[in-house]
Amino acid sequence: MVTTSTPARDRTGGTSDGPPPRTRTLLVGIVADPGLPTEIAHRLAEELPGALAERSGHRLHCRVVVVSEELSRDESTRLIDLITERRVREGWDFAVCLTDLPLETPEGQLVADLSTQGGAAVIATPALSMIRPAEHARDIVVRLLLEWAGELPGARAQREIEEDSFPGAPSVRGAPPDHDDIDLRVAARASRLRQLAGMVWINRPWRLVLGLRSAMAAALATAAFGLVNNAVWQLSGALSTTRLVIAMVASLVSIVAWLIVNHNLWQHPEDPDPEDRRRVRLFNAATVLTLAIGVTVSYIVLLVGTTATGWFVVVPEVLSSSIGRPAAFGDYVGLGWLVASLATVGGALGSGLESSDAVRSATYGARDRYRRAQRAREA
Repeated sequence: MVTTSTPARDRTGGTSDGPPPRTRTLLVGIVADPGLPTEIAHRLAEELPGALAERSGHRLHCRVVVVSEELSRDESTRLIDLITERRVREGWDFAVCLTDLPLETPEGQLVADLSTQGGAAVIATPALSMIRPAEHARDIVVRLLLEWAGELPGARAQREIEEDSFPGAPSVRGAPPDHDDIDLRVAARASRLRQLAGMVWINRPWRLVLGLRSAMAAALATAAFGLVNNAVWQLSGALSTTRLVIAMVASLVSIVAWLIVNHNLWQHPEDPDPEDRRRVRLFNAATVLTLAIGVTVSYIVLLVGTTATGWFVVVPEVLSSSIGRPAAFGDYVGLGWLVASLATVGGALGSGLESSDAVRSATYGARDRYRRAQRAREA
């Protein structure tokens, strides 16, 4: 999917007849991974022309082309090289890669890399602000463009990007010693918890329920059966709160475990290198947390739905005769709670029918393996 922004407007509200003296109009290409990076890229296409013109004193203007594409690479290929090649092939003046994968460097977690000679930059979206990632990315791209065009001193660009990305965190600025083609690198020694939180945020686990349609269909079918089953009514009235909690936890663990096993989401280190092992552990942790949050959101939706449906369908007199006492609202909550747990187990079976694309979109390990395989096929 490709979109192109319109030229920036001047402050009078209309487009200028032509660039004033000593101005430049750049064609900026943004290649973004599907999902949140692509959404950020589309926001950049809308906001970057105006922000760049204002920040440069209207000496720089730009048009933006957005390409949503999974950049496949192997271990020996750097993203900065891929995006540089893409810039040359497409004829862009400057190119930006927005990747959803966390990038580790010897200096710490990568925020941004800039190659002045290549006219390209890489931004790791897990390192962006979780509150306003699009605005954060826009500010970084503007500063990288100003640095590349010679409009902003490099040290100042590094300092501003660092302070916006990880305020108060120790970071490393400047060109990495092992890559002479990278002129500016901003990396932060962020905590593992901060890095993991950024990865889970990029996955947007609350949207997982929309991708697990087969699992939700199986869960709803199980819930419908449970709500009209007299044995379930009696069981819900007899179970204590502790047992209902245990049933809930067991059902959530079962569907998360089944998704991981059935779709081969658990990643194993490919070599004994400690850095590879650490990366795999991070990917697996992000996968488990993403699935756990997504399944929990689905469970809450089921719990509310089954409780409301049970209260509407099962009249108090019928429920009272089954549980042996006058039915109160708490009894309907208990019924909905038990039915939601049973339905979640039923949903685990239905999740086996999900396509690999639906699950891969929510897990880092599966996406990483897919891109490596794609790169191998292209090679």
